Amino acid sequence: MRRFLAAQFAPVLRAWRNGYEAEVRRAAIAFFLLVFLAFGVCLAVPELRLGFSAYLQHLFQGMDLTDGAGNLSPLLLLANNLRACAVTMLYGLIPFVRLPALALGVNAVLLGGLAACYAATDTTMLLYAASLLPHGIFELPALILAFSMGLYICGHLTRRCRRDPAALPLGACLGLAARLLVFLLLPLLILAALTEAYVTPLAAGLFL
Repeated sequence: MRRFLAAQFAPVLRAWRNGYEAEVRRAAIAFFLLVFLAFGVCLAVPELRLGFSAYLQHLFQGMDLTDGAGNLSPLLLLANNLRACAVTMLYGLIPFVRLPALALGVNAVLLGGLAACYAATDTTMLLYAASLLPHGIFELPALILAFSMGLYICGHLTRRCRRDPAALPLGACLGLAARLLVFLLLPLLILAALTEAYVTPLAAGLFL
């Protein structure tokens, strides 16, 4: 089993040493900068914050992530996050257009804007942290790894279109994305879904 896992991780580790690590670093920095920027802008502009709050309510109402009893469903949460990671990496198959960066920006702005909505009310920011951090410690790294893999793939396919012989071909890019999804992102997202369904509500309830 160990040899099998090592063989599956080997291409991902080679990619990590050959540019993927740099993409992860840049994506993480950009993500958190955009979170703080969105937080500051939404906090400073009440009209924008109100519109953002209405958008978030509509967005969350359209996401059916609860079971028949009205509780968060870990399976639905897992499916939603797994789909988001897979689609983000598949965006990278379009050369020249760095679409995964758009997905990164949208998610960062959502987090920053939501934090501003909390901060502008009487709700304590501890509630926001308790509603995000328990599952976020698993989910956010998975999302950033997915964004970064999409950008990494896009870069290689763009170089391939420019006839760079050192760039990875399409098959190798798909193999990297599949290995990352199955052997790293999936375990992280399973932990995130279970935590969000069963731990996060308890943590958030401490500050209600």
